[in-house]
Amino acid sequence: MTGDGDDSDLDLAWKMLNTARVIVAKSPEKTMEKVNILIALAEISMTREDRDSSIGYYFEALAILEHLVRPDHFRIVDLNIRICLAFELASKVGDAIPYCAKAISLCKSRIHNLKIAKEALLADKDLRASAAKGHSGKLTLEEEISYLARMLPRFQKKLEELKQAMSTPSDGIDNIMKRVVSQASHEQSVNNTMARTASLTSSQLCLRQHQEKALEVA
Repeated sequence: MTGDGDDSDLDLAWKMLNTARVIVAKSPEKTMEKVNILIALAEISMTREDRDSSIGYYFEALAILEHLVRPDHFRIVDLNIRICLAFELASKVGDAIPYCAKAISLCKSRIHNLKIAKEALLADKDLRASAAKGHSGKLTLEEEISYLARMLPRFQKKLEELKQAMSTPSDGIDNIMKRVVSQASHEQSVNNTMARTASLTSSQLCLRQHQEKALEVA
């Protein structure tokens, strides 16, 4: 349970983001700004323990994002695992499993494609020179490969846990309740959420830190 001050902060953040969502929704274009707003709303809803709303916002964000980036893009992987974790916290383990499995499949595909891109980069001097200039806010090939390779075993472990929870319902419920209790630690991210509200954009580095923290709860 959050304190009165935190509740007020969350309410303010939600109102600001919801207003932004209404404004950008007037445009029919699918944009990354819409994705970022919806993800932020989903995070706030999860902190407020409104898991159904959180899942709904994640679904909206995913539907838009799939039109903006390639199918195995890092953020597609991230959103699938977020939906998985949201379903698990909502005690809907059966619904969580397909999204965890999809995250694993996309993660493997992404690692494979990044390795091919890395080999092409090493073989082409012009590409190497271009990559050496860097792009602000973006992960390098090495960073993304390293991160996904580190996260893949965690995704696979999560899938096994979910399958086990389905086969042993009582144990599954106990595990879910433990995670719900541990959600209290998520309250520490309230201030971070408020900061993201001001910019409405978050770097991939912030996303991966958030995802690692969520999986470490398991």
